[in-house]
Amino acid sequence: MYLKSVVRLYDGEEPVSTSAIAQELAISPASVSSMLKKLDADGYVVHEGRHGVIPTPEGARIGAVTLRRQRLAERLLVDHLGLSWEIAGIEACRLEHAISPAVEAHLAKFLDEPQTCPHGHPIPRADGTLWQHEGAIDLIDLPLDVRAAVLEVKHDIPELLKFLGEIELRPGAELLIKHREPAAGLLTINLDGREHTISAQLAGDIIVRKVQTAAQARSRHIK
Repeated sequence: MYLKSVVRLYDGEEPVSTSAIAQELAISPASVSSMLKKLDADGYVVHEGRHGVIPTPEGARIGAVTLRRQRLAERLLVDHLGLSWEIAGIEACRLEHAISPAVEAHLAKFLDEPQTCPHGHPIPRADGTLWQHEGAIDLIDLPLDVRAAVLEVKHDIPELLKFLGEIELRPGAELLIKHREPAAGLLTINLDGREHTISAQLAGDIIVRKVQTAAQARSRHIK
């Protein structure tokens, strides 16, 4: 669980802070610090003292494989068992520990080798390597009236996920920003012909990719 959190939070450059791991796991910083020292001694992370930790190659592989099993389990729960996406992550965390390498391989095949979990988070590859969405930007940075497809929702707060599910703002949905209210911190979005108001803070946690129009595709082909 610790290594999975480190992998989730590590951006490839800055060490992951003890407080960030403690917040994600809902464990006291003192307990996290103690475990990180043990993981450092075992060769799974490099402890940078007050700056935090970075995963070693082996630690990153173990964390990524654990994350892969959780996200595959989320797909199973949502796509085939009908569980809502706001609670799938919690339930998948319980299941991931019981998924062996053999079950993982068969589960991935059964699910048709999904690339992302229901929230759009990339599923690590079978060898433990990670990947990220290409051409991705935060929704908050999308220009007005530019159509984009939702790639990923970074929030995992059940209440927010339930709200997003109710307005059908999920990975795969297409939207555009119609209006900004900077003073109020609000955005009006058009989602499949319906307008909704969301906070700028929430928009900062939704990742999208601009949708290429037919005219743009033709222009690019001509060039």
